[in-house]
Amino acid sequence: MIDKRLFQLVEKKSLILLILFRVLSLGLMIGLWLVFAQQLTSYLNGESTNWLMLVGTVLVVLIGKAILTKLAEKQIYHASAELRLSMRRAVMEKAFRLGNNEGQLPASTLTQLAVDGIEQLEIYYSRFLPQLFYCLIASLMIFGSLVGFAWQPAIVLLICMPMIPVVIMMVMKIAKRILSGYWSDYTNLGSKFHENLSGLSILKAYDQDKYKQEEIVSDAERFRKATMSLLSMQLNSITIMDIISYSGAALGIGMSLIMFTNGTISMTGMLMFLLLSAEFFIPMRQLGSLFHVAMNGISACSKLFAYLELPEQVYGAKKLEKPLEKIEVRDLTFTYEKGESEALHEVSASFNKGSFSAIVGKSGSGKSTFVRVLLNQLPGYQGKIIWNDVSLSDLSGEAIRMQAVLVDNHGYLYADSIQENLLIGNRQASETDLWNVLEQVSLADFVRKLPGQLNELLDENGSNLSGGQRQRLLLARALLREAELYVFDEITSGVDLESEKIILAVLQKLAQEKIVLFISHRLYNVLAADQVLVFEAGKLVEVANPEQLQQESSYFKNYFLEEEALLKGGA
Repeated sequence: MIDKRLFQLVEKKSLILLILFRVLSLGLMIGLWLVFAQQLTSYLNGESTNWLMLVGTVLVVLIGKAILTKLAEKQIYHASAELRLSMRRAVMEKAFRLGNNEGQLPASTLTQLAVDGIEQLEIYYSRFLPQLFYCLIASLMIFGSLVGFAWQPAIVLLICMPMIPVVIMMVMKIAKRILSGYWSDYTNLGSKFHENLSGLSILKAYDQDKYKQEEIVSDAERFRKATMSLLSMQLNSITIMDIISYSGAALGIGMSLIMFTNGTISMTGMLMFLLLSAEFFIPMRQLGSLFHVAMNGISACSKLFAYLELPEQVYGAKKLEKPLEKIEVRDLTFTYEKGESEALHEVSASFNKGSFSAIVGKSGSGKSTFVRVLLNQLPGYQGKIIWNDVSLSDLSGEAIRMQAVLVDNHGYLYADSIQENLLIGNRQASETDLWNVLEQVSLADFVRKLPGQLNELLDENGSNLSGGQRQRLLLARALLREAELYVFDEITSGVDLESEKIILAVLQKLAQEKIVLFISHRLYNVLAADQVLVFEAGKLVEVANPEQLQQESSYFKNYFLEEEALLKGGA
């Protein structure tokens, strides 16, 4: 019920103070009832009543409780705010550390976890946990206040009190079956809704919107039934807890009344049992009413920590003493999961500064896996990758990011100005630098014709640009980075012929000064490369310049002929 990992992320001070203020408030109430019982006893026995003491005690208790309630509310705010900030910071830092590596959650799931999940956890942390600790202390305090007057009814109350947490635990055991996939169903429902909303135009175009609507309605109805089952169980458990509470209080009061008539307990003691017997069960009953919050919080907590504990890419601490000039790959082997076939098998290659290397092969041949391992984005590879004279595993993450840039057709453009999107590549770039890089990718004339020029706002992900313009803008941003290793993964996919020629010309020029790796399905795009690496089923089957491969490689020639036939067929 209590996840100790929570207390490693947040300080316990606010929680401790919150419990302390509630305990002090209960202490004031016990003191008030004691004074009230004593003065009422004096009044009923015909003795003088100290009205000044009674009124003074009431005022002190009311003022004290008001102050303590205010302080407790402040600590609730501090506890919840601290938890939200700490958890969201931890989740976002984890997301940035994982990047596009294995284990990263979809954006919609991550958003729900970082927003709704943490909100549920915050209620559990700032409401349920304080109540849990408070009710244990409160029960002992009230027992200690009553046992001095008569131990028998006090013991009866103490015996009845644990029956409430027993009921809670029994309900939680049953609820676990309902909640086993509760949070997963919730996040999956949000993910599906986000996907359907993002692809609404596609669903409408293929007339599949009604099918998807029925699918998400079915999922939502199943989730609603699970929620209602949980709430129904909570209401039933509250009824049982009420029966136990009222029965226990009635039993304690009844015993104290019998003992009073027998003369074995004073009137003050009897009145204290009358006043405190019901109070004895209230904290534990309130805890039971929060069990739905607790279950949601526990479920969210397990999901959050499962994400936070995902294995991360391990980096070294070394930096390159000089800019990257060569990369050596020796017997590189990589498998995504144990038991699966190898995604890469004993691949060896070398790349030098001032070279243009093309990586080709059919889908699933291992091209993208190779470059991701080369950039240390996939852990657990076997073999050696040497940058200059340093093993890739010894380099720090910052050293790798400073030297290498991966550009693919999934790059994102923000709904901001062209200038702001370009400055992501280099915050120190001047306006002249921006125009120069736009000239390189043949976008300068287009941008100059826009009303706002560099300040022209883009729609989300550059949807107001053509496919070719969007890719060239992504290329311009990468050029501003001034890295030493550029990896382009299918950057010409889905662009017009003119943009494709422009991009290839930029890459060829860039390769005169940098290490450029270019992944492509299209062989006619790689004819200007210095070397071509041909992948098949995770193996590097050919390495040579394009002319040699066209003359000597049957695989390359057959692949090239297949592509030509496909292009002619498409024409």
